Amino acid sequence: MNEDYLLSRRRIFNATFLVVLAILLSKISGLVRDQMMAGYFGMTFDTDAFIWADYIPNLFRVLFAESLIIAAFIPIYSAYLKRNQKDDLKIFVNSVVNIMVVVFLVISAVIFILSPEIGAILSKITNNQLDVYKFMVMNRIMIFSLVLMSLSGLTTGILNSHNIFTVPSLAPFVMNVITIISVAMLFQHLGIYSMAIGIMAGSLMHLVIQLPQIKVAPLKYRFAINFKHKGVREILSLMLPILLSLGAVQLNNSVDYFFALNLGGGNTTALTLSWRVANLPLGVFSVAIVTVLYPLMSRQAAGDDIKGIKESFSLGVREIGYMMIPATAGLVILSYPIIKVLFERYNFGPVDTKKVAYILIFHSLGLIFFGLLMILNRMFYAFKNVKTPLKIASFSIIVNLILDWILINFMGVGGLALSTSLVALCNVVILVVILRKKIGNFGGRRIFVSYGKIFASAAVMSAVLYFLWGWLKNFAYQGRPWLLILLLFLAIVAGAGIYIVCTILFKMEEVKFAVGLFKKLKKNT
Repeated sequence: MNEDYLLSRRRIFNATFLVVLAILLSKISGLVRDQMMAGYFGMTFDTDAFIWADYIPNLFRVLFAESLIIAAFIPIYSAYLKRNQKDDLKIFVNSVVNIMVVVFLVISAVIFILSPEIGAILSKITNNQLDVYKFMVMNRIMIFSLVLMSLSGLTTGILNSHNIFTVPSLAPFVMNVITIISVAMLFQHLGIYSMAIGIMAGSLMHLVIQLPQIKVAPLKYRFAINFKHKGVREILSLMLPILLSLGAVQLNNSVDYFFALNLGGGNTTALTLSWRVANLPLGVFSVAIVTVLYPLMSRQAAGDDIKGIKESFSLGVREIGYMMIPATAGLVILSYPIIKVLFERYNFGPVDTKKVAYILIFHSLGLIFFGLLMILNRMFYAFKNVKTPLKIASFSIIVNLILDWILINFMGVGGLALSTSLVALCNVVILVVILRKKIGNFGGRRIFVSYGKIFASAAVMSAVLYFLWGWLKNFAYQGRPWLLILLLFLAIVAGAGIYIVCTILFKMEEVKFAVGLFKKLKKNT
């Protein structure tokens, strides 16, 4: 286990950097896709209908293709792989694949048939604020994507278990590019339906691009399901609590969407666009760190290497803080110019910019907590403890509902974003307390020292950035888009540079991690 740990640590530098680049491409292409949607269709009932139509297959994708596979499949697969039990591995993977195909085909068919009824129910709940016909058509176009995305998620889990991260991380980029091409070619003839067609075509490519890499695994497909196999029984036993836990998280999102839709057309789209922007640093850095560390943590948990898993957890927590805290400060200070640059064109006007920028401030406040939740949940999943996250997620439903109801009366749609951030904070605090009792000290003093330096560095950066943009905006909003883009870019670079210099002066360990990434990249080029 020590040898595995040291080997994986050496690979972390290369893997994390490549994953960061791949996810960055995916997030940028995702923003381009959202720019096209906002620009061509604005923030209207049409875009709200698309958001809801995409939400249903996306819900299953998150529950199964990502979360269930991460929480249950990877630890079991990694255990068989480590013990070199190839026959058991084949039976396990074939059974899981075939179960997923059969179940999701049935679910897709049922939702396809019931799409009009589902749309009518959603519209009734939200005071007839939904275009039922457009929802039905787009939902039927996209619903079978959940079969493709579930298989693609399973493929990603297998590749990650073999320390292959780059190609799976590039798959969302390919999906976004296909969607962009579809919208560019079809929007004049098909309108908002071009988004749904692009999502379906992109889902197919999301799977296809990963299949050539699957040869690294000692697998051979056959249509067989062995419900008596130990691994299959284990994943089925973990499935219900994991789905309930993750379903609670998604239910929170649904509650936010219902409240937003009741505020009028375009508010669901505004909430979604804000989250997509906030998710850029979160998805690039936090997801990259957790993606690389989680297979290692699963192997350490399987080998009872408590010291190793504490080290991995501490590294993940410190790196997430190092990235997310300055990102939060930057997004809060520059929320308006960022949204203006990204979306304000065609049918997306200044009023829309102001609304989304307002929401973004409150989404940004939760970035550090969203990132920490990723690695905290992975810690429990690595130990195959799915009940604790379930209990906390269930409790968060009540907290989120109450906060949504209270804050929306004072802050409008921005209150929904603040509620989401506060719920994440609540979950982090509870999970940390429970984890501390489970594994004892996990380097809290080391983490606190790092976070103190991070906050100090971010405070210096924030002060400089606030006054710098206060001066630059006198020139930025002069009707010349290229000047706004240039000045915003310079402000971001200046803020990042000041933050990095401060952390270097503080002699932070986390800087060594980042420097190591670039050294490894230079050595490989």
